[in-house]
Amino acid sequence: MGLFGRKKKKDKNTGYEWMTVDEALAVKEGRSRKTDKDPESFLDSIQEQLKNSERISNETGHEYEEVEKHISDIELYESLPKQLSAKINELAENLIAYEKMREDYQNGTRHISIEKYKVMDMYRDEIPDKLKTMEEQEAYLNLVKDDMRQLEGEKGVISYEKKEAVKKKKFLIKFTELTVVALVAVSILLLVLSNYTGKSMLLPFLIMAALASIYAAYFVVTMKECDSIVAMNDRLMNRAVELLNKVKIKYVNTVNALDYTYEKYMCNSHQELAYIWQGYLKEKEEENRYKKNTGLLSACQDSLSEVLDDAGFKLPQMWIHQAEFFTDRHSLHELKAVLLERHRKLKIQLDFNEKQKSGMVSDIKAFVKKHPEYSEILGST
Repeated sequence: MGLFGRKKKKDKNTGYEWMTVDEALAVKEGRSRKTDKDPESFLDSIQEQLKNSERISNETGHEYEEVEKHISDIELYESLPKQLSAKINELAENLIAYEKMREDYQNGTRHISIEKYKVMDMYRDEIPDKLKTMEEQEAYLNLVKDDMRQLEGEKGVISYEKKEAVKKKKFLIKFTELTVVALVAVSILLLVLSNYTGKSMLLPFLIMAALASIYAAYFVVTMKECDSIVAMNDRLMNRAVELLNKVKIKYVNTVNALDYTYEKYMCNSHQELAYIWQGYLKEKEEENRYKKNTGLLSACQDSLSEVLDDAGFKLPQMWIHQAEFFTDRHSLHELKAVLLERHRKLKIQLDFNEKQKSGMVSDIKAFVKKHPEYSEILGST
């Protein structure tokens, strides 16, 4: 049955027990399993969920602020006096020229595109940790997908068993109706024969009565069994739908995080990012050898960063890797549009996470109302 139907001591109804995604992960990692059958399990579960939600809020919130600063720098540049913007433009042109010299030097040994090189250089401090995070998120997403497939399969089995039980009930009712009609017809026939021949038909009547009693007992037992199967499958279906909804929330969160990361680092998986990163490291090593022979590029980068810092830019170091936007207003407007779209997506993620946190608070309130003795413990969570 997979992660959601792991065998244990056989239950008299199904022989399987349900597992959540978090429990499945715990089993896969060798940790002890917790269930929702006692208040302590709820406490562990809600604390873990709140911790995870807080982590997502912090990570997404930090990224949201960085994108906001990036947009703010563009708006600041667009409002600068002509003299200052001309100075920035001149430094940017010089920087681009020095970068072109570097590109010519590296032209025969380029491992990744110039665009991807700039992205790697911009986020070089965070990529090593991000690679590990992306790998974990992709593994988690695969597990969640497996859980969703398992649950959809469980729903199909449950629905089939319920339909078969209902179908069996309808068949028994129709068959019983025909049997009753047949018994009445045979009884009338026996009475007619008894009157016509004058012989006693007691034995046939007794046989018919015995067969009717046996069938009646079978009918009652089978109908109760079918009703029990229908009721049990209704409960299992509700449980499966509840679990599937929880898994879908985890799926949406993980997909949103990965989609944003893929777009940011210009890749489609952590394997591709690892390949790009290795290419960047090789080119960076070659670049460092080149920089030993000239300090022009570094000096120009420092000058541009200093001017931007004095002008009030919030991310001056980042702009030395995007100097071409200072020389092309159209490209700058396009970059601003991309950043605004990222800003919008991050806001959606933050709102979605806050909605989930709000749901957890509602669950806590309902739990405290039912178990007031845990109010102090949850109050400190």
